[in-house]
Amino acid sequence: MTRIKKTRTSGPLGTRHRPAEEARQDRTRAPETKKKGAGLKSGSRHSPSAEDKQKQSGKGSKDPRHGSKKPIALVVTEAEQKLMAQPKQFKPVVQLSKAKEPEMPPEQELALLENDEKLLELLDLVDKGEILTGKDAKYFNAKTARHAELVALLGLDQDDEEEDQDPLAKLERTDWRKEFLGE
Repeated sequence: MTRIKKTRTSGPLGTRHRPAEEARQDRTRAPETKKKGAGLKSGSRHSPSAEDKQKQSGKGSKDPRHGSKKPIALVVTEAEQKLMAQPKQFKPVVQLSKAKEPEMPPEQELALLENDEKLLELLDLVDKGEILTGKDAKYFNAKTARHAELVALLGLDQDDEEEDQDPLAKLERTDWRKEFLGE
């Protein structure tokens, strides 16, 4: 295809002026038809429609308020007075009791206490000389008391075991100077 150079002017400079008679001949009138209805009549939401009239004739006049239309007695009847005069019984139907933790053997509970990480950390802090406060102190006191109970229950007093295992420890603890020198 050969190249055509672009120009600024394209075609004739303007449309030809036609005489009025020619223009009238070209123009053909559309046959006049009735307009199609494109929607509802103006003001239709305020005026009642034919369907609404049919509904109202069947039921009568409809109350625009919502809710129950049942009449409520404003005066207390004799039956209601008798019910109100009777003393109300507030007896609980169900007995409530505190939930109990599942019981485990004392040996197992003692092992859990001795392996409790939080208790071991708090024990280290107490050994360092720090003072526990608040929840930590409460937790520490409760767990150490339970530990002492379990040790006594199982007969694992640590002080007695040390004396039984090391008979020379008793001799080392006695102060011989008082006996021999009379000090």
